[in-house]
Amino acid sequence: MLQRYLLRETLSLYLLGVLLFVGLITFDLLSSLSGAFLRAKTPVGEIAQMVAYRVPYTLGIALPLGLVFALLVALARWIRQSELKATYASGVPPKVFIGPVVGLALGVGAVVLVNEGWIKPIAQERFEALQYKIYYGSEPSGVLTERTYTPQGLGVYYAQRIYPPPQGGVGSRLEGIRVVEPGGSVWSAEQGVWVNGAWRLEKAYRVDPNGIIYQEAEHPLPFPVGVAPKAVSYEAMRMEELQAAAQADPAAHFPLARRYANAAGTVVLAWLAVVIGLSLRESAWAFIAVVGLIFGYWTLFTFSAQLARFDLLGAFAAWLPNLVYGGLALWGTWRLAR
Repeated sequence: MLQRYLLRETLSLYLLGVLLFVGLITFDLLSSLSGAFLRAKTPVGEIAQMVAYRVPYTLGIALPLGLVFALLVALARWIRQSELKATYASGVPPKVFIGPVVGLALGVGAVVLVNEGWIKPIAQERFEALQYKIYYGSEPSGVLTERTYTPQGLGVYYAQRIYPPPQGGVGSRLEGIRVVEPGGSVWSAEQGVWVNGAWRLEKAYRVDPNGIIYQEAEHPLPFPVGVAPKAVSYEAMRMEELQAAAQADPAAHFPLARRYANAAGTVVLAWLAVVIGLSLRESAWAFIAVVGLIFGYWTLFTFSAQLARFDLLGAFAAWLPNLVYGGLALWGTWRLAR
């Protein structure tokens, strides 16, 4: 009964919390891009498009944080009106409220995962294309430069330029190719084509570990099936595309892990929020708890990206905020259960 009461009150505040964070993040976006809008004399319609394309990204942040806000505000009212004290006095242990909240957070986390994996990438690709047009006055060419791939067990693949497939054509054109096989042989070619499952080098030269040079008119080199060049960021790749890219590009491991970590973070944040809310004795501390939780999580979130950038902890860095907050939530739950 009391658990349902807490969930109803949380859900009644949840929309307000989500809208609050959507507004803050959108205002920050418009502020950061205002100079580019003024310089390019961007029409209002395109600005509205950019805001709309950014909504899934914004929701990826607002959905978890809105839940933290709703939980702590609801519990602050309970504290202010002595409802929480009366609940404890009647013999209801605080730990009984944690399970339902975690269940609610699991549902929100599932929505966040779907958004992270499929909805946000579609919108992000359109956002990046429109942003490029505003900054440079033209559509993106789709040409990739200086790309290196290291598919497991296949060596190192490098192309100076990768061109998108021609309209109605199959395969991407490659220029300035160098491939180092696991055994030490080095392949090079001025041109080639990337078709599904292979790099086909044209007029290829091979230098074996003994320094002997071989030449072939065309030579295919194996590459993971399903991996395709795409002139967008990892954030603009759908889940299956990013999973395929991670087979050949170690740089994709962290963005892939972060998508799962963001969804799990919804549960961890809500868990710690309810534990803190149930531990408070003064309602004024609820606001401080909201700010502290969000600021701390964002600090760890940013720090984990820097760890990945300098190749420290690898993809495991994406889970750092959840590990820290999960540990705090576990400790707080143990204290409440004593």
